[in-house]
Amino acid sequence: MSEALNAPVTNVDVVELFDASAALVARLKISCADRPDLSVIGKYAKNAGATAARREIRFFERLAPHWAHPAPRLLGFHDTRQDVLLLSEDLEAGGYRLVGGGVSDAQLRGTIETLVDLHARFWNDIPVELLDDSPFELSVTSAAQALPREVIPRHAEALREEARQFFATATDLERGERTLFEAVVEAWEHRFQLRVADSRALTLIHGDFHFLGNVFFAPGDSRPKVIDWSELKAGLGPHDLAYCLTVVPAEDRPARDRALLRAYWDGLRSAGVDGYSWELCEWDFRFSTSCKLLQAVIQRSVKWYRTAAAEIEAMGSRANLAEPPPVR
Repeated sequence: MSEALNAPVTNVDVVELFDASAALVARLKISCADRPDLSVIGKYAKNAGATAARREIRFFERLAPHWAHPAPRLLGFHDTRQDVLLLSEDLEAGGYRLVGGGVSDAQLRGTIETLVDLHARFWNDIPVELLDDSPFELSVTSAAQALPREVIPRHAEALREEARQFFATATDLERGERTLFEAVVEAWEHRFQLRVADSRALTLIHGDFHFLGNVFFAPGDSRPKVIDWSELKAGLGPHDLAYCLTVVPAEDRPARDRALLRAYWDGLRSAGVDGYSWELCEWDFRFSTSCKLLQAVIQRSVKWYRTAAAEIEAMGSRANLAEPPPVR
């Protein structure tokens, strides 16, 4: 702690522990000899979790300084060969809260503005350092990653292995529900390769942008703060929007989502993004909706698998996978 903060730490209290699959994450109260007490979020990780934590440190050091990012402040870190300790700003101490599916219309607009800021900043300008640091060590949750192109078949095979393990235990899924996965992952692999063949109309995406745990709002502020940047990757901009909308209810989801997507596309154009047609933006969004089924397999969740299957049907995403992307 002292080395991470570059200050003499005299006491650490664990205030709250959080569920996390690859790291030990806690809210900490830290007392230092030469400054007021701090409320921080600590993330301690080893092995694969340490790899993810190092990706997040890379985000803070190399990418965050290039735009007015919505991430919490990095307060310090300590990295050894065996483990990583990362300390960041405690958003809840600053009045920010998770809203889950209860996100308001104003907050949805603020979310779109935040995504536009990120995606427009790195549109067709993927930092080389993001791609040259052992990309194949990325977790299978990086299945939305577009570059390097070699990751796509590797992720497809990893997804099939995840599915074999998932379906072995998810015995209540009907045969028709199971076969949907193979149809989606097969088309996903080939269409994704075709979509990114010229590396055009790609950007940096958060990759795990969701209202249930990573997106926080403060009262009176419609623009969110966003945590967990370890899955940042080159991808399709609409993926982040499609991913976060799953938990937000709507009487007419296709109409609601299309209107929000249009606001996102208009925002990109206002931010100076050109050469990205509305038709391709729609295709990217429906393609990204299909990815949610793959994510549900990774999470090994029957609930989210069925939710994703229903969304694929509602959005016409299977038909979308049968069509080549309208790249001009």
